[in-house]
Amino acid sequence: MPDETPGGALAEQRADQSVSSRFTRVMNASTSRWGVLTDPPLVSLASGAFLLALLGALSRDVGPSAARVLGALVFAPVAVALAVSLALRGARREVVAWLARQPFPVENLNAVLNGLGEALEITFAGAVPDTAEINAELDKVHSDVFVTGGVEDARSLDVRIGIVDSKRNPAVTNHRRYVRVREIVERALVPLAERYPIQSVRVK
Repeated sequence: MPDETPGGALAEQRADQSVSSRFTRVMNASTSRWGVLTDPPLVSLASGAFLLALLGALSRDVGPSAARVLGALVFAPVAVALAVSLALRGARREVVAWLARQPFPVENLNAVLNGLGEALEITFAGAVPDTAEINAELDKVHSDVFVTGGVEDARSLDVRIGIVDSKRNPAVTNHRRYVRVREIVERALVPLAERYPIQSVRVK
């Protein structure tokens, strides 16, 4: 019989099928706080700043040593971005492993990895705790995380993730949302599921 326990073979198979078979750069970057270093606008901005510094230095006839240093710095952001991208190639494997360890399915995590998702829809297998009890668990994560209401199914509730998108630096926001979802699951919903079994959690 297949092992259906968290971390078992069946759980890992389901987790593997629940996310994209191949992660994009954005998805990989969302899993790490260093992922922002691979963001093309940031890389271009940093390289452009060093290029302007190099051109300014050359116009002032700086020495060859200073010119070589500034020249190297022009390409440094690209090199760092490539190095971080290579380091994050195993991000999908780590995400699948985390999903498989949870005692209930966490669905549509692709949305979070792509910088989307405002709420989690929690569906309970049986009895549903009252809002105050759920919020008491959610407060352990952050004051911006709380129940926003129910949905058509009386056994389901929506929980606000509580991350505000940043127009200046969306890559950082993506990572914060990913971390927040993991914290909600691990610190609030897993303990809650011991008293009120959860059927599934879905990103909305």
